[in-house]
Amino acid sequence: MISYKILALDETGKASLNHLSKNFVLSGLIISEKFKPKLDIAIRKLKKKHFNSEELVLHCRDILRKKGPFAILRENPTEEIKFWSEFVVIANRDEISFAFAIVDKAKARKLGWNEIAILKRVYKKMLEEFVKKHLDGNIKGKIVVESDPSQDKYLLGAHNQLQSIGIPSEGITGLDYRNKITSLSLVNKSNLDVDVQMADILAIMADIVYAMKIGGKKKLTKIELMMKRLIDRKMASKTNPGIFEILV
Repeated sequence: MISYKILALDETGKASLNHLSKNFVLSGLIISEKFKPKLDIAIRKLKKKHFNSEELVLHCRDILRKKGPFAILRENPTEEIKFWSEFVVIANRDEISFAFAIVDKAKARKLGWNEIAILKRVYKKMLEEFVKKHLDGNIKGKIVVESDPSQDKYLLGAHNQLQSIGIPSEGITGLDYRNKITSLSLVNKSNLDVDVQMADILAIMADIVYAMKIGGKKKLTKIELMMKRLIDRKMASKTNPGIFEILV
C-alpha cells in the first residue's frame, strides 16, 4: 500500500549577498501525510492555550521578538518558557523529522556564488536528500512550500532538473524521481499549513544552532538551549533520520 511523506519548507534569512542575514537557511519538516491532522490538532491547542487563537500564524521572528500577538511572552517570561517547552514536546515526536540546508553567505561570496547560485544549490540539495533518505519502497513524497515569488522559480527549476536527470550518483533516474515526488504546492501563510509554520520556527532554530557550531554564539539562553537539544536529538535519530547539510 502506498503511503506519503510531506516535506514542508520555509526559510530564514535571504540568499541575497546584500541582505544583512549572515546565513541562508532552508528548513524542512518531514511528516507522514496521515500524521498531519494529529499535528494540526496539537499545534492548534498550543496556540489556543498561549495566544487564545487557533488561527494565529506562528511566525518565529515575531515570537522571539515578542511582537504583536506574541507580546504576552514579554509580559510574562514564565509563559514564554512554558510555550517553548510545550512546542519542543510536540516537535520531538518520533513521527517528525527535521531537514536543513545551510549556506554561510560570507563563504559563498568567496567561492563566487551569487544569490541565484545559492538558491539553486540549496533547493536541489534539499530535494535530493528528501528523496534519498525518506522515500523508498511504497513511500512517495509531497512538497509544500511557503511561496516567495522572487525565489519560487529556482525551486521549480531544481525540481524540474531532478525530474529530468534524477540523482545519478544514487542510481535514481528522472523517472524514479517523478514516481517518488508526486506533487509540489506553493502556499502562503493564509493557507494555515501547520507543517509550514513549524518549518518557519525550525529555520530560526537551525540558524542559532549553526552559529553555535562555528563558535559564533557561546552563551545560550534557556530557550536557545532547548532549541539546540531538540535539534541534536532529532539529528541523532536512527529510526527517522534528520537532514543537516552545510553547503558551504
